Amino acid sequence: MSPRVNLVFGGSGLIGKNLKTVNQNNKNFIYISSSKNKKGFFKFNLNRNFKYFPYKNIDNCFFLASPRILKKNFSKQKFYQEYKWLKKVIYNLDINKIIYLSSSSVYYSKNHLIGSNKRKCENLVIENKNKFKNYQIWRPFNLIGNSYEQSDHFHNILFKVMFIKNKKYNLFNGNINDKRGYSNVKDFVKVLLNYSKKNKSFVKDFGNQKLCKIGDLVKLYNKYYFKLFKKNFKCEFVSKTPNINKIEINNNNIYRNFDSLKIINLYLKNSLNVKKV
Repeated sequence: MSPRVNLVFGGSGLIGKNLKTVNQNNKNFIYISSSKNKKGFFKFNLNRNFKYFPYKNIDNCFFLASPRILKKNFSKQKFYQEYKWLKKVIYNLDINKIIYLSSSSVYYSKNHLIGSNKRKCENLVIENKNKFKNYQIWRPFNLIGNSYEQSDHFHNILFKVMFIKNKKYNLFNGNINDKRGYSNVKDFVKVLLNYSKKNKSFVKDFGNQKLCKIGDLVKLYNKYYFKLFKKNFKCEFVSKTPNINKIEINNNNIYRNFDSLKIINLYLKNSLNVKKV
């Protein structure tokens, strides 16, 4: 029997890339991506037949693979792919511990496209718990990368509209008084990696208790926008009803009390530097 390895499906995504950076000295990890020409990643498309997959005996299996949060992907069929990929992994590999990346969207309405599929995937893991020694399910809230990435999360949309497209005005979904608690992705990845070493099963939330309003993000972005373009950006929002996306405080969850706007400010500075705006 071949030696056991640690696999990271979705290795070139936001969390996978940061996991690779934080865990770079561990040689027993294989990061998998379906993208071409990704140096340091093993290329495999999860739509393929698993008889062509060379690794069968897995110690820790990090399943981070998911369709990108982009408007063009917003269809039931597209997001259902994640369930099919996860099912193939569970039924074709011998896994000691599976670590599944879910989402805070599971707390949205039953008809929410992403949340409903994430709940379905969580149930798939739990229904097959006898196949593993342990399972770990994470529901992170509002993770922020080091800099801009193409996605339809509000902080990335706002950056694209203001600093890449250089628009003066935009109409957004949501409400200007929506509240969010933002967390740095590297902080989450360190917690994820630390708990992966524990022989225990759980479902945990991860998030930041210190919230900020979406309107505060717009004001912060506007400070940089005015410095660069000597004009103010204006926007409106579709919804008349604000909502709060907040992690619940209890003994099971992992939560932070960091200043959300400071986290956003660091992301913004790095993004402007990377894009050389």
